[in-house]
Amino acid sequence: KRKFTYDMVFHSTVSNADLYNNVAPNILRAFLNGYNATVLAYGMTGSGKTYTMGSEANVEDLQSGSLSERDGLIPRFVADIFTMLGERKSSSEKSVMQSPRSGNVQASVASSSSLVDYKVSASFLEVYGEAIHDLLDEDRQSLKLREDSKGEVFVVGLSTVPVINDAEAMGILNTGTMNRTTAATLMNCTSSRSHAVFTINLQQTTRGSEGVDITTTSRLTFVDLAGSERMKKTGAEGERMREGIKINEGLLALGNVINALGDEERLAKGEKVHVPYRQSKLTRLLQDALGGNSQTLFLACVSPSDTNASETISTLQYANRARNIRNAPTRNVDATALELQRLRALTSVLKCELVKQRFHGDSTTMSSNPENERMNESVVDPNDIGVVNEQLMQREDVVAYINMIEEKVSTLSSSAEFDHALATTPSMMPPITTPSAPNLTSGSMTQLSSVKRFEDLHAISRKKLLSQQSTTQSAHREDECSNTERKSSFRGHATLSSVEDFQNDEYEEDMNGY
Repeated sequence: KRKFTYDMVFHSTVSNADLYNNVAPNILRAFLNGYNATVLAYGMTGSGKTYTMGSEANVEDLQSGSLSERDGLIPRFVADIFTMLGERKSSSEKSVMQSPRSGNVQASVASSSSLVDYKVSASFLEVYGEAIHDLLDEDRQSLKLREDSKGEVFVVGLSTVPVINDAEAMGILNTGTMNRTTAATLMNCTSSRSHAVFTINLQQTTRGSEGVDITTTSRLTFVDLAGSERMKKTGAEGERMREGIKINEGLLALGNVINALGDEERLAKGEKVHVPYRQSKLTRLLQDALGGNSQTLFLACVSPSDTNASETISTLQYANRARNIRNAPTRNVDATALELQRLRALTSVLKCELVKQRFHGDSTTMSSNPENERMNESVVDPNDIGVVNEQLMQREDVVAYINMIEEKVSTLSSSAEFDHALATTPSMMPPITTPSAPNLTSGSMTQLSSVKRFEDLHAISRKKLLSQQSTTQSAHREDECSNTERKSSFRGHATLSSVEDFQNDEYEEDMNGY
């Protein structure tokens, strides 16, 4: 007996609706939250991969408003994506229109954000042999793979079509399916002769409580692999045989990548493993799905026939190794806007805490107005960080104090006091012992009345110190390099700084040996 471990196992009698309800929620939630996701179907020819993925679904099913039993994962994902995006957009608009006012003013760093706008686009390609074709392009020219500065692989010239509803997305899927290469074999009358990749791109703009717009991008990729086949069973000859050989070569390269990523012995020892992504264009396209920035669902489709027992065991082993792969998905968000939102939320929290510390429990302030004292003692809780009673924030003395802070910040930003405040700001980084570095460890923060201003001044002072330190270190490295070159000329070995010197030195050593 052979044992295999999987997350879920489904009987052949399970419907596509039940399969979707079990596997879709986590993938769909990750995609809508800004993470890349991939759904990949693998198996022998005729095992039901295309039927499970739903690549041949009809647009009429979505236009009628109800999905049929034969519709697979893709049309169900597409329908739920637009439904959930519409619900998020409408709920955000309602919350903005209502704008309920609560009794407390709370500055929460992890506050819920509202969906301002979203854009959806789709693309469809096939990998035929080692050629990549755009299924939405009638010319079917071979496209090239490139890698951008972030290390992400993309297809040059691939058409991406904007879509506004699920019917348009399924129309793109149907158009590409009609252009996909298929042929009849002894095991399947409509056998896929290429690997198909259907991608949905989502760009969302959300707005937090601080009014900062953050853009997140995510990608949901559906991969319908061509089935592995044996020539004796398929009866392929001529062009069909050459297609089958290319299909098996691509799947073999994919298996090598899975073996390298799922090698438990090497991973346990902490050894570095070479992953042969560049062995095939298929593996380059799936680099994010296998060990990269994506949450991946691997569907292994097997045949219930006993005549295909060897192919079934091979597929089970394939999937068992793929389960050992550990991806590292990250949220695709603009880091600058996200940091700006965090700093604004931090400023709001610290401003609330400053008001609480100054006006809560101050005998000189509360003695003149007993009503303020009763309000502070009954409502304001010192343990609630970032929460201040709204009535306290509307008091005249509190409003006047906040206005004084804002005026001081404006004055420091546009006057000569800015340089004086920078010089008297205590440094929060370790002192740098260089001759040209000024001493910023002494002094007091008497000129600063705002925590946000302190953070800005500290960032500027840190940038100046790092710049001076870099200049000093560069001078030291130049002196060391010159000393090293002088020493290497006496030793006579290749510790030189240029290609010409290395070649001349190597020639002298060869002549000495001769």
